[in-house]
Amino acid sequence: MTSHATRSSGRKDLQDLRNLSRKPFLSYLQKQVQPSLRRSRPAVLKPAKYPLLAAFAPTHLWAWVTRYLGHRIGRRHSFPHYAQGDGDSGVYRLEGDGDEIRIALAGDWATGTDEAEDVARLIAAFKPHYSIHLGDVYYVGDAAETNENFLGIRNPHNNYEPCCWPPGSRGNFALNGNHEMYALGKAYFDRILSRMGLVIDERPQGQGASYFCLENEHWRIIALDTGYNSIGLPVIEYLLPPDCGLNAVQIDWLRGVVRPRRDDPRGIVLLTHHPCISRFDRSYRKPARQLAEFFSGPVLWFWGHEHRIAIYEEAAPARGLRAFGRCVGHGGMPVDLSPQEPPHPQYRVEFVDDRLYPNDENLTVGFNGFAQLVLQGKRLTVRYLDVFGTVVFTESWSADRGTLTRLHPPPAASGPPSF
Repeated sequence: MTSHATRSSGRKDLQDLRNLSRKPFLSYLQKQVQPSLRRSRPAVLKPAKYPLLAAFAPTHLWAWVTRYLGHRIGRRHSFPHYAQGDGDSGVYRLEGDGDEIRIALAGDWATGTDEAEDVARLIAAFKPHYSIHLGDVYYVGDAAETNENFLGIRNPHNNYEPCCWPPGSRGNFALNGNHEMYALGKAYFDRILSRMGLVIDERPQGQGASYFCLENEHWRIIALDTGYNSIGLPVIEYLLPPDCGLNAVQIDWLRGVVRPRRDDPRGIVLLTHHPCISRFDRSYRKPARQLAEFFSGPVLWFWGHEHRIAIYEEAAPARGLRAFGRCVGHGGMPVDLSPQEPPHPQYRVEFVDDRLYPNDENLTVGFNGFAQLVLQGKRLTVRYLDVFGTVVFTESWSADRGTLTRLHPPPAASGPPSF
């Protein structure tokens, strides 16, 4: 198998995003190290062992400090909500062609890399009715990065080719992630949401808020914003880490507009940026505890945040909603491979793709990819594709009187294809 990255694409290299911190000031620091010109192919083959050290050069250090303070000091963007009487409640009818509705999901995609572009092309080839980004625009979600890594608008200060999120024919949606909030959410709320939403006469109508519900008589896909409360006050947020809980606006919307019932006959699919459980990293349990009020569970829950694909067995944090968790945060970032001894082995996985991705950057990383959801009446089929378009895992579910039922045994025993 040859690498996709041997062509001269003019896009960014994975190596500049390796080991990116989830701490805002370190994300700003690493942002300064990315070159304004794409490296030559021989240079790509020799990634620096300690790339962050270059950020402490005087010119980089000054840019880091000024940009960090410029984006992090001040109030975060106000939280948009669906106002009563304006005709937009945030609940939309799922529509497709005939009896099939196609939905594309990708998390942590907005990097501007070759791999992100390859994933975007695969999503476009799927011809989704709805495409949904699960959050994170890198490095820090400011206006320039939002333009070039998500909206396909060239950055005049570098020579990289921009990447554009592939639209769905019926609607495009984007969730809020912690990296968008590193610039206080301003570019996400002001630039991204205005270009998302339902598509009417081939034009997106705008996404009214960072949370929404897509539904029909068999399924409800409920997307929620865990990113808005993923930051706190500078410095203090490292002493008291944010819990990514759902704010009161979303809880009120769930109670008053979505009105989920424990006897609802439809299957429930949740979308967030942050995970409620993790075998490999930090879990964010508060949203699962908040949502236990509304759903009897288990639900199918997709998230990003971690840069991998992981299919979890049914689990729940203490006092939280039970869920079948699916991490699909492998859209565009360097994909993490599983450690030999995961820090949280109590959360069991039935599938993780730990194949080595063949690349011309000499990086030890996994495969990027995305998820295809196909709704056909009461049946939901999910296919997980890698960056080459290979299906590495498939599952099918049925929604019957509010109960999710797996329609065939998990295929983990066969494993992904080997190259």
